[in-house]
Amino acid sequence: MARYTTTDETWIRPDEDAALAYGTRHKEYKRRKAGSREGVAKRSFEANPDVQRWLTEARDAEGAKAPFTPAALLGRRDGEWLLSSLSSFYEQDMIADVLREVKSGKEATVFCCTGGPACASELVAAKVYRPRMFRSLSNDVQYREGRTVRNESGKQVRLTGKGVPSRGSTKGRAFQVSSWIDYEYATQSLAYSRGVSTPRPYAQVGNSLLMEYVGDADMVAPRLCEIDVDRGEAQDLLDGMIQSIELLLGGHRIHGDLSSYNILAWQGRPYIIDYAQAVDPRHGDDARILLSRDVVRVAEALAPFGARVDARAVADRLWWAYLGQPV
Repeated sequence: MARYTTTDETWIRPDEDAALAYGTRHKEYKRRKAGSREGVAKRSFEANPDVQRWLTEARDAEGAKAPFTPAALLGRRDGEWLLSSLSSFYEQDMIADVLREVKSGKEATVFCCTGGPACASELVAAKVYRPRMFRSLSNDVQYREGRTVRNESGKQVRLTGKGVPSRGSTKGRAFQVSSWIDYEYATQSLAYSRGVSTPRPYAQVGNSLLMEYVGDADMVAPRLCEIDVDRGEAQDLLDGMIQSIELLLGGHRIHGDLSSYNILAWQGRPYIIDYAQAVDPRHGDDARILLSRDVVRVAEALAPFGARVDARAVADRLWWAYLGQPV
């Protein structure tokens, strides 16, 4: 037996029991003390204002989108207009950068862009209409006839009817331009959905259209007017164009301005572009004339390369088939 004395009491325990009790108490004390210090340190670190500020700034920086400053637009006289026209596609992750200009016409400029995370293509084409594009559509009554659009009140009205702002006013011209661009995108979307050989449309914002890029990293697909077609491919191109014209007609649309200038040729396949002047054959007196002109122009463009077809007979066949009458 061993005697242990403290300032307030005296007790007797066996030597082995005293040693065991002391060791147990000491280990428990060290464990609690270490845990207490660990908890205080952890809470202090996480609650520290500087640390919280750093964590917040790090999260913001990780999710922040870099400014849209494509080098291809720097120094251009119309750079500010183009930047504002394409920024929405960038913000929506549809494009990541603008690589180069691939085509510039009276009404619009087309750029090759890299596709963003929200786009299925590595390369996409962005078509940007100019502010004064509508001036080039001076003789357009036959194309506007029968078109329906939504006015400011959301009501469906004919483009040439009442309820549409006058073309003589600034407001009216802006409305007409907007309706043309909306209509072009809607027509190209319809064409693609029906199997027409045309670039896949992705999006439309304001005066800009985003679509599939036809070509490769080195060059855009040439227009039919820019190339000599291999005689072995000419007939296939013509047959493919007639099939696309028929598919489009089945969707109640006629291109209306088809020629070698708005047909791309790539890897033996034709692609129809530029639907701004498409017409609905259910409205207007010129639908059959425009259909025949489209077929004739395509046939004439490919005739020098050996493609043969009776264009007017084909146009008549397509028209009567569309009306549901015997050929």
